[in-house]
Amino acid sequence: MSHPVSTVDEHHILKGRKRALTYAIAHVDEEHKIIHIRLSMNYGKPSLLTCLLGLAKKPDDAQFEYHARLADEGIARYWSRTITLKGEAWDVRVRPERSAQGMPLTLANPGSRLLGNLSRRSRNPYPFFTGTLYYDENDGPDPERSYAMTAAHEVGHPLLTHAFGAKYSWGHAGTSTILGRRDQDAPEYPAQGEISLMLYYNRNSSCVIDSDSIFSRTIASEGDVKTLVYISGRSK
Repeated sequence: MSHPVSTVDEHHILKGRKRALTYAIAHVDEEHKIIHIRLSMNYGKPSLLTCLLGLAKKPDDAQFEYHARLADEGIARYWSRTITLKGEAWDVRVRPERSAQGMPLTLANPGSRLLGNLSRRSRNPYPFFTGTLYYDENDGPDPERSYAMTAAHEVGHPLLTHAFGAKYSWGHAGTSTILGRRDQDAPEYPAQGEISLMLYYNRNSSCVIDSDSIFSRTIASEGDVKTLVYISGRSK
């Protein structure tokens, strides 16, 4: 299935759309073929009510700053890449920065186990509601890399929602339901090459793909990064 941004003229992708994001600003360096994108993030802690309901536990200040740094590193790592526009290679460099006007995102520790995924599964339905990113120290063999990659994935949902709507974004481009249940017809993890950050995959039936391979090969797809370039505001 072709990416929906493929219907947009590449000149318009470079120029940017009129209804642009306010928290993502792009500077297009025509001479050096570099696109710098400043993505503003407004991280916060879970509310007292959320904690009382068992939906989350509040990180202390040191944990919060550590989680925010991991999230920033994940966003920069997984959303920066080379894309091709008008037959030329462009280097897209995404840099998160803290701002009260940025995309709001709650950084939390898992809440009560009695609530299951409601208190520990990261989600980001912004702009409808503020998303929550959970740091789970028991999340596989490398919780830090898992958290950074999850942060990049969850930040991608508001971007794609802005561009193509919630059904496309929450449904992971047709690889899941809008509630996040992986589709049985979703593609298998590829044995080689890129793994798209925003898609859901089924286990590869012909070979074992370990977590290190997934971490190292995952990146926002070229179509998704072109979308970010297109919907970002422009520096003046």
